Amino acid sequence: MIKCYWLLLIINFSINSFGQNISFYAEDLDFYLTDSTFEVDGLYYFRNNSTHDIKQMLFYPFPDIEKYGEITFIKIQIEGDTTSMLATQSAKGSLFKVKIPANGEVAYRINYGQKLKSCEAKYIITTTQAWHEPFEFANYSLSFPETMNVDSVSISPDSTAIEAGLKKYFWQRKDFMPDRDFIFWIGKIQ
Repeated sequence: MIKCYWLLLIINFSINSFGQNISFYAEDLDFYLTDSTFEVDGLYYFRNNSTHDIKQMLFYPFPDIEKYGEITFIKIQIEGDTTSMLATQSAKGSLFKVKIPANGEVAYRINYGQKLKSCEAKYIITTTQAWHEPFEFANYSLSFPETMNVDSVSISPDSTAIEAGLKKYFWQRKDFMPDRDFIFWIGKIQ
């Protein structure tokens, strides 16, 4: 219980202290799913709405490892730079360093993998509500082997395709405030 309290305090401080100055305004993510792993890779877009450079720590949450499985790796970098911005990691998530020039925008590439513990995979997106602004745009894709079944998805895809032995689902949103997390229910492999 105490760990949850401190976690919520850190998230609340990160967002409320700098919420007026930092906007988390968009994301463009690719999800990869196999029968044993779930991977997220993509860009998270931040804007500095002030006339001063901002250096801040932000919290990136993970799905419950007891239910969804262990995080096997995480990488956090400014897009186009190889320097790690990862500060610390726990079972609940990771703290990372954000640097945004005055009146500037920056994209952070975050990539993590999770070893699946069950037939469900989850990407936490509802934490966006804590920023009190919808995404200007949000693009998502899910790729998984053609031999695999994804029985259900918590947010219905806009379109689907099959390419090079992979099934793909796509989502495109504008002015998007998520009201549920992405959950993928996996069926048996054919």
